Parts: sequence; C-alpha cells; structure tokens
Amino acid sequence: MKPWADDIRQHIERWSGQLGNLNWWPRYVYHFTDVNNAVNILKERHLYSRTEAARRNLMSVDNASPAIIQQTQSAHLDYVRLYFRPLTPTQYRNEGIRPKEQRELDGAHCPVPVFFCFDAFTVLSMDETYFSNGNMGTSRVQFDNTREFFSQVPFDRVFHNRRFPTEERQEIVFRRNAEVLVPNQLPLELALKFIACRSVVERQTLLHLLPIGLASRWLSRIRAMTRLGEPGLFFRNWTYVEEVLTIDDRIIFRLNPDTYTPGPFEVKFTYQEYGKEAIRTWQGTRDILNSTLSFHFQGSGHRWGTATLYLDDALAFAGLILFEDIPF
Repeated sequence: MKPWADDIRQHIERWSGQLGNLNWWPRYVYHFTDVNNAVNILKERHLYSRTEAARRNLMSVDNASPAIIQQTQSAHLDYVRLYFRPLTPTQYRNEGIRPKEQRELDGAHCPVPVFFCFDAFTVLSMDETYFSNGNMGTSRVQFDNTREFFSQVPFDRVFHNRRFPTEERQEIVFRRNAEVLVPNQLPLELALKFIACRSVVERQTLLHLLPIGLASRWLSRIRAMTRLGEPGLFFRNWTYVEEVLTIDDRIIFRLNPDTYTPGPFEVKFTYQEYGKEAIRTWQGTRDILNSTLSFHFQGSGHRWGTATLYLDDALAFAGLILFEDIPF
C-alpha cells in the first residue's frame, strides 16, 4: 500500500461531497468492455493489459480505435487501464450497437457495454498503481505513481460533467479520459464491487453466456441499471434491447426508442426449442429499428428454448425464452 494512502481516502471523500447525485463516482474506478469480452474476463478472474489479453486471445470484440492504438506507446499497452469515471468521451464514441457504416473509432465499437466497478481506494492505494492526467492515447499525457503527481491531477476537469464552451472542448475531453494504470493484471477478487449492465435483457445475456457455475458465482454482483435506476454509467443514445416479451406465439424485442442510429441493420434471429435439434433462423434487413422487432412462430407447442439476436455483426441478445410458465 502507498505510504500516503490516507491522501487517497481524503481525495475520495472530498470529491464524493462535491458531485451531487454523482457522489458515488469517486468511490469506484471503472473498466468497460463488450459483453463477449466480459465473459472472458470472468472466466479468467482477472483483468489483463491489452498486450496480455491479446497474447491469451481473450479479446472477442475490440472496442479500441486501431489508429489510437497505433499512436499509443507500446509500453502503455502493458497496463490494465481503468477510468476514474464513467461517461468518458471514449465511451461516447463507441457505446451501443451502431450500423457498420455509422461507427466511429475506425469501425471499433462496444455493442453491449458491461462495466466492471472496482473499489477506488483499494486500487488507487496499491503500490504498483499509476495515474494519468489525461488520455493515454495522446502525446501530451503524463503519468506517475507519486503523491505529488496525484495531487496535481486536475480532478475538477476529470469529473467535469456539464456543458462547456467550444474553446474548452479539447482540454475537457483530454482530462475526462484520465486513467488508472495497473501493470499487467488485476485480480477481480482483489477489489471488484459490482458489474453493471445497461438493461435487464443485457444482464440476462451476460449470465446466459457464462458457464452455469460461473454465472451462479457472480450472480449477486451483476446488476441491471435501468433508466430509473442509478444514473451516470451509460449514455443510452444508441441501439440496444430494453426488453424481451413473449405474447402468444410471438417473441417481441423492445428496442431503445431514442437511438441516434436506428439503422439500417442486417438482422439475424435464431431460436432452438429445448430438446430439439432444429434451429429456426430468420434473416433480413430492417431500415429502422427504434420501437419493436417481433418474430411469429406458426403452430403451437412451443414451450421454451434459447434465442439469439444479432444486429449486423453485433450480438444484441442471447438467452432463455419462455412461452409459458415452466414448473421447475
């Protein structure tokens, strides 16, 4: 532990008292990634640096811009990288399912974002933890692990969450992307407090993708942050599934009505009835997806099974579908 850990505790308390309804922000440090990558992280029980994750072939979905990675010093890729806050400019540019032709960051994006929220005091006070004063993908960034450097990080800009004049944009964007850096790996059990999903449906998807034993182990720490729940983790400005319903012989997906990117999408839906080998598949193009998407099953006898929904190449949902109450 850093000998000046009390300063870090005071920093957390001070900023928690200054951020209003976002007073919980400083109590955690944050790593967000796509749900497919989140599954690998939970299986490995560690967050790894980009270099180590690539070596272990753990990056199912790459949500970082290739151009930014190329201009990032190779040594910086040897750190586990977390943020002091959610709602960063990087998250704004890659959160949500976006049509292939409407993606920023050279096509990279984070279709179904999952947040790993770690106890800030535990991580920040570790001897080996470094801090940056801005975006690690820029040439102007500085980082260190000393008391003096930490005291000089402009956290009023890091935690800034209001509108700003055009002339301050570059500075604010740079500071909001300030990072917490841990060499090589960070064990989840050391400081992970909870895992946050954007909707109940996306929580269901994460749990469905995990092996049964692993899903049971993490169940209590995987939360769904609904629109009326805890604010300040997700932008919710792009396409995602808010709810899945079954009505008679239909499966209905309710999608984000406020999406900036409603389409067009190549849609692929699959359903496999429990105990049967046949997989039913529907594929087609939808120009607009900002309300509901439904699939009709002809005939009776459907009870329950597993379904997946892809929009372009992005997994939007995977999970169990019940057409009637099953007495387990």
